[in-house]
Amino acid sequence: MQDRILTLTGDSMQTLTAIAETRITDIAALARIMVDALMQDQRIFCCGNGASAANALSFVSKLANRYERERPAFPVIMLGQDSAVLTAIAADVSFQDVFARPLQALARPGDLLLALSASGSAINVAQAARIMQGAGGRVLALTGEDGGELGRTISPTDFHLRLPGNCLARIHEAQLFVLNCCCDLIDREFFGANDV
Repeated sequence: MQDRILTLTGDSMQTLTAIAETRITDIAALARIMVDALMQDQRIFCCGNGASAANALSFVSKLANRYERERPAFPVIMLGQDSAVLTAIAADVSFQDVFARPLQALARPGDLLLALSASGSAINVAQAARIMQGAGGRVLALTGEDGGELGRTISPTDFHLRLPGNCLARIHEAQLFVLNCCCDLIDREFFGANDV
């Protein structure tokens, strides 16, 4: 077991090293898009399935409450967390629309959709991306290298960060790392450095 833990640690470190070497500019650009939208009083909607949903919800909790300092809340909304709404849409319309239907009611021009899908194959996330685009908003996609259906949905005005590798567990870890970087950079842009 211990050897396996060391192997997994090495794999995780290798993924983070690849991100530092190849995606650092993209992470800064992603954070800048969020900062600019928040400065314009726009909202960030977030969605994903499974572990991607957990990562999106972690991001929402850090922006709506706090990351590493006390500060005012930012306008972020997690799609799909209301089980009554989610199951009603899944049963009466389709599971493909569980994120799209709320966006049809809430999205405004200039809003952002942070769309997480490690494989890129989540049809409901791609459908939400199409709705956000139709509403005049912008999609910020975090996927694995392939990009999948979500990657094919991305328009030239959207932003697509393809995380290195194809192992879903490593991509989920990388999503969380990227989103934590964004939380830190957003806080610094609004409230200055908070270094200990």
